[in-house]
Amino acid sequence: MIAATGAPPVAAASPATPLMWIAATLAAATALAWLLRRPNAQAAWPRIGFGIALLVFCAALALQLAVDLGSGHSSLQLRLHRGINAGSPIGLRMMVACYLAALAASGWGAWTLLRQRR
Repeated sequence: MIAATGAPPVAAASPATPLMWIAATLAAATALAWLLRRPNAQAAWPRIGFGIALLVFCAALALQLAVDLGSGHSSLQLRLHRGINAGSPIGLRMMVACYLAALAASGWGAWTLLRQRR
């Protein structure tokens, strides 16, 4: 359906989008600072910056999972294969498994980056 202005309607943004942008910006800023300053091996701030970016990414994934479970379908539009006869979008169980795998991987990464080293 086209609005009165003649433009197609704009899809609603996900509530997790701002968190994803924050995580990406924090990771990019940490990488840029690391490239410019080249800290020694004992510096903790690159690990902390990337660890916090992964924690924000985990929060965004958890929020998006809650939104997708609440609506009953995935906003990811994942397909099992590509090509001319692409498969249908994956089911809810597979979508939850993908989210949980991404949450586990990013949570483990954040934990290893942020834990105290002795």
